[in-house]
Amino acid sequence: MPLRSLRAPRRPAPPSRPRWFATRWLAAALACGAVATPPAYAQTAGRLVAPDPARAAEAFDEARALFDGALYESSARAFEAFRERYPESPRAAEALYLQAESALASRDGRGAADLFARFETDYPASPFAADARLALGRYYYASGAYDQAEDALQAALARPAPPALEAEAAYLLGQTAIRQGRPAAAEAAFAQAAALDTPTAPAALYALGTTRVEAGDWGGAAAAFEGLRDRYPTAPENAAVRLGLAEAYLRAGRLDEAAAEAEARRPALAGDDAERAALLAGETRVRLGQMDAAEAALAAVPDASRYGRRARLAEGRAAYADGDWQRAADALAAARAGGAALEGAPGGAADAVAHEAAYYQGLALKQLGELADAEAAFAAAEDRPDGAYADAALLELGLLRYERRRYTDAAGAFDRLLAEYPQSPYAGEAARMLGEAYAALGDAARAREAFAQAENLGTASAETRAEVAFQDAYARFRTRDYVGAVPALLAVAEADPAGPRAGEALFWAGEAAFQAGEYARAETILADFLARYPDHRQATAGRYVLAWTHFKRRDYDAAATGFERFLSAYSRSAESVPYYADALLRLGDAYYALGRYDDARQVYARVPAATSERQGGDYALYQTAQAFGSEGQTDSALAAYARLLTKYPQSELYAQALVARGALLAARGDYDPAVADYERVLSERPQDPAAARALLGVADVRLNQERYADAEAAYRTVLDRYPGSPLVTDALDGLAFALGEQGRGGEVDAAVAAAEARVTDPAARARIRLSRAQSSLAAGRDSLAVAQLEGLLQSGPPPEVETDALLALGGAYRAAGDAADAARALRRLLTRFPESALAPEAQLQLADALLASGDAEDARAVAAGFAAAYPADTERVAAALRLEATALDALSRPEEGDDRLRTLVERYPESAAARAVLRARPELAPAPPPVDGEDGGAP
Repeated sequence: MPLRSLRAPRRPAPPSRPRWFATRWLAAALACGAVATPPAYAQTAGRLVAPDPARAAEAFDEARALFDGALYESSARAFEAFRERYPESPRAAEALYLQAESALASRDGRGAADLFARFETDYPASPFAADARLALGRYYYASGAYDQAEDALQAALARPAPPALEAEAAYLLGQTAIRQGRPAAAEAAFAQAAALDTPTAPAALYALGTTRVEAGDWGGAAAAFEGLRDRYPTAPENAAVRLGLAEAYLRAGRLDEAAAEAEARRPALAGDDAERAALLAGETRVRLGQMDAAEAALAAVPDASRYGRRARLAEGRAAYADGDWQRAADALAAARAGGAALEGAPGGAADAVAHEAAYYQGLALKQLGELADAEAAFAAAEDRPDGAYADAALLELGLLRYERRRYTDAAGAFDRLLAEYPQSPYAGEAARMLGEAYAALGDAARAREAFAQAENLGTASAETRAEVAFQDAYARFRTRDYVGAVPALLAVAEADPAGPRAGEALFWAGEAAFQAGEYARAETILADFLARYPDHRQATAGRYVLAWTHFKRRDYDAAATGFERFLSAYSRSAESVPYYADALLRLGDAYYALGRYDDARQVYARVPAATSERQGGDYALYQTAQAFGSEGQTDSALAAYARLLTKYPQSELYAQALVARGALLAARGDYDPAVADYERVLSERPQDPAAARALLGVADVRLNQERYADAEAAYRTVLDRYPGSPLVTDALDGLAFALGEQGRGGEVDAAVAAAEARVTDPAARARIRLSRAQSSLAAGRDSLAVAQLEGLLQSGPPPEVETDALLALGGAYRAAGDAADAARALRRLLTRFPESALAPEAQLQLADALLASGDAEDARAVAAGFAAAYPADTERVAAALRLEATALDALSRPEEGDDRLRTLVERYPESAAARAVLRARPELAPAPPPVDGEDGGAP
């Protein structure tokens, strides 16, 4: 009996015979009358005669032959007929099971689910019962009905079953829990599946390891990946782990094993992965002090590799530890080469690799006696104020100058270290040497102050502990472990709110939350930081990041206020926060999003003069043109685009500006100039991403000119030249219209199929499938749209397609009258993508769907939470208030409903929702203000 593959739940296993054999057999059987339908019982002399057992076996074999021949609709009917005719047959249970399998294979999913459920009721002790239970869970999982899948799979696991079926059920239960957002339950299920030595075990171990990685359980992840490696070394899942086990060992502090695992994986890897494995092994060996092994691994990373500079840095550190100063200096010089300068950093300070390499190169050169070069290296390292070695480089710079008897310069370095890094572990040594330098200069008073400072630093053990805690927490931020950095930095801030590092820790905790995408948390932390430490040296940066959190959350009112505050407090000498031009651009963008186009243009006009490099001037001009266009000021918009094209001919926005200008010209009917702009893009910037849109613009113009043959040719060129572009779907829509106008609408399906066949990018294919589903929905073919969207979602599309598909699925179910399924689709969007730009619309539609499905209380709660989540989206806030009022009426709370409607018409009188309410309920209109004198006051 063929079983369906775990990874293809909607498609049956290949038939046990070739299809031609089954078809030939069926034809012969039909010719002989083999599938005729005898009565279940024959009437003979007034007595019922039981069916012939031989005939029952023959009928079962005939049905089974249809199944093996992949004639599933016929086999389903045959098995059903068999069960009706021979209900007492010992093969009735098997017939019901195969009938369900046939229904599933013929895409009658719901029918199959009903049959599998019936099997559980009728034949709970059958040998096929375990298969049926698993098949039911497998079906619900593949259909995205995860709650039902969980129930079915739990039921399958509650009964005895062969190990292979138990393992598959547990694995699917784990995958179901992942999709339900329950990682702990998923981990337990994967562990159960992995414990059984079945073909499912490798996939279960891989899933167990990745689940633990997501949870930050590096030790647990290592154990899972170890089991996969040791038990199933040839499984494809083991190959898929690649360097995951080495990374888990490293994160768990198991350095020896991390290095050994990276080295063991290297022979099976190629390219980037192999070089990364060599780097990981080498850096780990350096940390272990195994320098020979480290250098052997690092030598496999070429200079041209993306990891080349890090490898040379590790080689330099290894050589330095071995005392080979010249080799260390050479390797570290190579690591410094090519280090990108930090934006706005003083003197073009280098990146983190170059920063660390400069520090260690200075130490090596000092050992070689090349003191001038060593001083230059230390100066380069300390030129990055936020670098991990900046304070150590300042100390070394001071010591080197002291040794060279340049006491004034030495004192300057020590003094800077104490001023800029007062909590550095080197502060005590710097204070002591500052005293020595002042003493050498004969400045006794300053020498005494410095010695007293050193004495104080030497006794401050609690502060030292706090500094260590801060450095440990901040190290997480430096290594981009933003999620782990947030609680670690908050712990430092909360341990001693008055401590020297509390404000610094709180600021970096907010920055880490922002970098992790936890914008609400970042907003809370940074607001607390600015309230508690308004004069902190990071306060300006804090205002900047806080404004960005509002912007990321699309709260454009708050973002505009935040950037205004940042700009008003910004000092041009604040080199640690060189974001003046960027803040202007974001303020303009916030105004633009709010529809305050004139304010936006005024801000954009300030950008070119904001920095000496005139950063962002092209973007500011582009947005200025967009703002004019949004207000319908076409001539002004065209003039702004023209200035951008003239002033910034090398801008990355050059082609995009030509396309935008062409669109404006086309919109007002200036077709020839529009086409000229589009064709400039195609001739001057053919490789620019805007080229596809330019060609589409030419096609659209020809369509508007009713030159349908020319439009068709242009649309087909878009499809041929840019098969992976997101604009393929637009081109297909235009092509369909052009063909229809030429009386060739029948060619559309072939064109779509050809376009999809040319696309190799899964994301682009998903976009085409989404477009087809949306077209079905727009045409009123709701059931077809549901099927297309469900199929698309089961294929695992990229997030940007999945969000659109889920929103469209909610609309399709709603149009089909299935409000409950619409609500489930919309909840899935909001759960999986809470930060999506579609989330506000999804939440509004969810409230409407819940109301339509009869769940008024849930609808009220969803609508009531809208304003808190999206306060700046006033039109939708108004719509949410109206939905909340409707839900309250349904809950027999009309007074509260009327209260919501009054709030709506008072706060959002210009909204579409308010106008609709007042048309139906004019008595809710706010009373006009009293005329002077009518309220008893003076006229």
